[in-house]
Amino acid sequence: MIKKKVILALSSVVFLYVIIKAFQIGHDINVYLYASKQLFNGENIYTSNPYNNYLYSPFFALLLRPFSLFDFSIARVLWAIVNFCVAIRLGKLLIDLIVHDLVLPPKILNKWTIGLFIISIGFLNHNLILGQITIVILWLLIEGLYQIILKNKWLFGSLLLAVGIVIKIIPIISLFYLFLKGRFKAMVFVGVFSAVCLLLPSVFVGHDYNMEQIENWVDTINPTNSKYVFENNDGNQSFNAILPAYFFDFDDDKRKPFQLKRTIYPLQEQTLLYIMQVLRLALLILFAWMIYQSYQINRNKYLYFYKEISFLCLISILFFPHQMKYALLYFVPAGSLILLEAILILKSNRHFQQKHKIAAYFSLILLILSSIMGKDIVGRQIAKVFDYYHGFGLVVIISIGLLHRINVDKFNSLSTS
Repeated sequence: MIKKKVILALSSVVFLYVIIKAFQIGHDINVYLYASKQLFNGENIYTSNPYNNYLYSPFFALLLRPFSLFDFSIARVLWAIVNFCVAIRLGKLLIDLIVHDLVLPPKILNKWTIGLFIISIGFLNHNLILGQITIVILWLLIEGLYQIILKNKWLFGSLLLAVGIVIKIIPIISLFYLFLKGRFKAMVFVGVFSAVCLLLPSVFVGHDYNMEQIENWVDTINPTNSKYVFENNDGNQSFNAILPAYFFDFDDDKRKPFQLKRTIYPLQEQTLLYIMQVLRLALLILFAWMIYQSYQINRNKYLYFYKEISFLCLISILFFPHQMKYALLYFVPAGSLILLEAILILKSNRHFQQKHKIAAYFSLILLILSSIMGKDIVGRQIAKVFDYYHGFGLVVIISIGLLHRINVDKFNSLSTS
């Protein structure tokens, strides 16, 4: 493994950088902190926020109350520290899932760990500087499922999932996974704990006021709202933005970099909506088929779990509206598993068909592209073109195919050959 001193030194540098940035600036976290103040002032937390629109639940505003008591610059630092610690736990969890079933030579493990860091660092940086909630939500999703599926701590895992769902609705997709796994008791308790979390602010700010804010929240995040149906936003990476970008005429030339053409063939709105729903259903069926194939397998449970949650995270990016760049942190588990297969294939002494090596090299190129495609690395114009074509969203779609074809049962034989 990489020496602990090296890891500690790198972590210290990153930590110091995050703290300085958090103290100086803050975007999304300012929105959350202001909403928390509004909650305890009896105001509508979904209006009159000078930083941006607040899109999360009253419960999240309640959780941030200890932070909002401080000056925002101090609160941002405290929030950054919490997120940094959660990110470390998340990284350790992903590594533990890999090494539990897989015996990797130190060189390969070091290369994969460094690769995991490289894949993650851009997305982590984006989330930490903005003060986003994505790191916490991803941890709640993976840790919650980990505790239920692998540790059989369904009560604790259900609580974690419920907290994630009530803060930001995305982890609700975990219920489909639990259903496919036959964890019905956990599903029930996720529902019970979710109800408790929704009602908890009533204890502090009054029941009627809390229910009013919940209604406002539901109206705000309603996916049928016109602003979410087709999102004309280059930073968005969900189906709601990718499909319209290529198959709908927005009649908007202002954002075209170098006057590039993007629309392949404009479709009617209802036709495109139908196609979008069919694709969402197809992803769920594909995921269900993957679970069915592994259901009776009693070996490499941790590796299979890693693959399953990776697929679930990719679906989350495409499924839900308004998945901006910070949500691409959900790509990291899948990207790291694709990277591991590529490393094992290219380092193995076994003879592979040419198509397998081509797939491995293609995977590496795809991961490198995803890691460097920030304006600070490749420049504003190149990043703008990549965003205009929803490059990250296309990477996620391609990664679904790459991930689905991975056979984790072969990893051990590859690692020793």
